[in-house]
Amino acid sequence: DVSIPYDAPAKLAYESSDKSMAYADFKTKFEADAVADVIAKQPIDVSIPYDATAKLAYEASDKSMAYADFKTKYLADAVAEVIAKQPIDVSIPYDATAKLAYEASDKSMAYADFKTKYLADAV
Repeated sequence: DVSIPYDAPAKLAYESSDKSMAYADFKTKFEADAVADVIAKQPIDVSIPYDATAKLAYEASDKSMAYADFKTKYLADAVAEVIAKQPIDVSIPYDATAKLAYEASDKSMAYADFKTKYLADAV
């Protein structure tokens, strides 16, 4: 039989204690302490309210407008800042140099023919 008695932790703790109280009292206290330890380790709510940044900014402001109006403006400004930071496409088309050269040329041939000749000459 490899079963472990339910109160094995309490018995082990009692055996290593000074035995200053009866086992039944020790066991009751041991189990109460164990439950208190588990309860103390339960997760706590550390969530941050959605509008916490607006509230902090409002508290730091001159409070010249109502919080509701401030919050609306603050959030709109925050969204505008995020949008402004979006990447901008700065890619250059492969044939950009050929297009520029064609625009500067006398345009005596069609662009497609000019581009073919220009790229062949460039390589």
